Amino acid sequence: MQSARKRENVQVEHVNKMNAPIPETDLPPIARFDAVLVTPSGDRDTPGVFWPDFDQQIHARLRRKDKPVCKPPVLTSGRLRIVDPPAVFVSMYDNHFGHFVAETVPRLAQSLAECPQEWPLVFSCDPRFRAPHPSAMFRAVMDWLDVPLARLRFCPEPTVFRRLHIAAQAEHLGSRVPTSPRYLDLLEARVHAKLPDLPQDGVSFISRAALSPEKGFHAGEVYLAGCLRQLGVQVVFPEALSLPEQMRIYARSKYLIFSEGSALHGRQLIGRQDQHISVLRRRFRSHLAQAQIAPRCSSLSYVSCFAGALNVIGPEGRPVLHAMVSLYQPEALLAHFDAIGVPLRKLWNNAVYQHVRDQDVLRWLARIYDPKIAHWLRPTNGPGHIHEQLEALGLGQLAQQAAAIMDGHSEHNRRHRRAGEG
Repeated sequence: MQSARKRENVQVEHVNKMNAPIPETDLPPIARFDAVLVTPSGDRDTPGVFWPDFDQQIHARLRRKDKPVCKPPVLTSGRLRIVDPPAVFVSMYDNHFGHFVAETVPRLAQSLAECPQEWPLVFSCDPRFRAPHPSAMFRAVMDWLDVPLARLRFCPEPTVFRRLHIAAQAEHLGSRVPTSPRYLDLLEARVHAKLPDLPQDGVSFISRAALSPEKGFHAGEVYLAGCLRQLGVQVVFPEALSLPEQMRIYARSKYLIFSEGSALHGRQLIGRQDQHISVLRRRFRSHLAQAQIAPRCSSLSYVSCFAGALNVIGPEGRPVLHAMVSLYQPEALLAHFDAIGVPLRKLWNNAVYQHVRDQDVLRWLARIYDPKIAHWLRPTNGPGHIHEQLEALGLGQLAQQAAAIMDGHSEHNRRHRRAGEG
């Protein structure tokens, strides 16, 4: 409930890449290990590789916030497959765009540049994964980086590699260390030919408004997007475009504005551009991907437009932050667009915005409390949790409609349980 009450001051926090508080670093050399066991991956935090001297390894392990965070696999008895030729380990197979781009792709550019082409690129995976059929997202990113699928090897069973190489994560989630210029050189060398050689021009807004509500969004964002479109801003829904189309838009925009979310990680798939990037915050004082995005652009700012959020409590007892619905501080939005020459203030109607915002909150509630959605989004708390947040956010007028939505889903669950017992 604390996030419901938090409200940022109306301001824009600018990040000047030339004054980064932590110095840029070079890429560590690719490491080689002998007789390495790779097992099926249990989850994102357990890639499944038992590196020698595991606790002392730094760059070979999954890193977040500048520290190794992955756990060693659980060793079990049984038959082991043996692979003699050298190979390159990349990561676990991940089907989440943001995590894949932010945590896996940063090992690829150096691997591709410095390892022989005949060395396969190895991904651990769940035993149930159908290796010949990675997801469309995974294939799109590989194609963007010119990685032939024939070079990939998936590891759904315990395998010992006689010689296994690995590049360090050149960038990772939560890091405060700016991305290495050498890594950006390697990345740009792979994608330069796919980007238009044109000067940056215009304003593009990368929106989450078309996503399903339980994925998290700004209430009222569809109204903001509509106003911006009328003012000549290009409104982009990344999920509706191919990856090359997204990258070309990102590369040629002079002003690139993101609604905070995984799409911002997509900007990590290209290198340095003379452009200004801003992020409309969905969380209190967040700086998502700051150290990774700042070296890629002329300026980076985080718009302090967060005015609180509604969330549900997951089964583990913590707020499900990725699914929360956030509220805008309209004045912060208007001031930001004033600053970049987009006269949003001329079109903005606060009464219309508030109506759309309220409908979005109710739409989010209907989805979050729907018993058919994924179990980890089902709230374990009672309706009082939501009612208290509505009051704290000044949305008490929605309490009756919210109660009807939650009561309706509760009755559905009760009927379903009675039918099962019968």
